[in-house]
Amino acid sequence: MEHGVIKHAPPESGTFGSHAVLGTFFFVFGLWYAVKNCFFTLERLHAQGKQPARHKTWRDHQGCAKRTLGFLLYSMDPMFKIIACTIGILSQMSLGAHWRLRDPVTGEFVEQSDWQFVTMYSFFFFSGLVDILVRVKTPIPPNSDKFFISLALFIESYLFFYHEGASEAEDRLHQLLFIAIFGAAVAAMLWACLPESQLLPLLLSVLVLLQGTWFWQVAGVLYPLDPARRWELDSHGTLMFLPLAFCWHLLGNIGLLFVVYTIVHQFVKRGYRFPRGL
Repeated sequence: MEHGVIKHAPPESGTFGSHAVLGTFFFVFGLWYAVKNCFFTLERLHAQGKQPARHKTWRDHQGCAKRTLGFLLYSMDPMFKIIACTIGILSQMSLGAHWRLRDPVTGEFVEQSDWQFVTMYSFFFFSGLVDILVRVKTPIPPNSDKFFISLALFIESYLFFYHEGASEAEDRLHQLLFIAIFGAAVAAMLWACLPESQLLPLLLSVLVLLQGTWFWQVAGVLYPLDPARRWELDSHGTLMFLPLAFCWHLLGNIGLLFVVYTIVHQFVKRGYRFPRGL
C-alpha cells in the first residue's frame, strides 16, 4: 500500500502447459528451419565448388516411399504450422477463456493471457496458409511467405513487449523473450528483402530455436512442477541470473545449429537435395 492506494498484482499470465506447448512449437519449427536452411545454404556453397552435384533428392526412392516422403517434405512446413496453431487455439479457448473476452456479470476482461496466445497462434496459422499459396504457385508477390512469418513474429514481439508480469522475474523473463522474438522478426523481414542471403536464414533458425528453449525456461521458473524447488522471483540473484541463462540458451542453440549443419553437410556431399519450394 502506498499513499492509501492498494496496488493489485496482475493475474497469473499462463500455466506451465501453455508455455511448454509454445516452447515445443517453436523448438520443432526452429529445428525444421535449421535443417532446411542448412540444406539450402550448403547446396549453394556446393554449387560454387569444383565438384558437380548429382542432384539426388529424397524423391529418388522407389515406389510408395518416393511419393510419400517427397510429399511430406514438400508440405511439412505449412501443414505443421496450420495443425499446431489450430490445436493451440482450440486448447487455449476450450481449457482457458472458454471463448469469452469479458465476464458477463462484471464486464471485466477475462483470461487475457489466453487471448494473447490465441492471437499469436492466429497469425502463425495465417502464415501457414500463405506458405501453401506460395507452394501451389499462386500469383502473389515474391517472398510473401517470408514476409508473413516476419509479420507473425512482429505481432508476437509486440504482445510480449506490453506483457505485464506479476513479479520482477516474470517481467525480466519476458523482456529477454522479446529480444529473441524481435530479433527473429527482423531477420525474417531482412530475408524477405534479401532472399539470396545465406546467413539470415541461419540466424532466423537460431532465434526461433532460442524462443523454444526460453519458453521452457519461463515455464520452469514461473510454474515449477515441483513446488519445493520454487524460484525466488523477486530476489536479486534470480534477476541477475536470468540474463546469464539467456546467453547460455543462445550459445546452446548456436551449438545445435553447428551439429545440424555438420550432419546436413554429409548428406549434401553425397548429392542429396531438398525438394524446392519448402
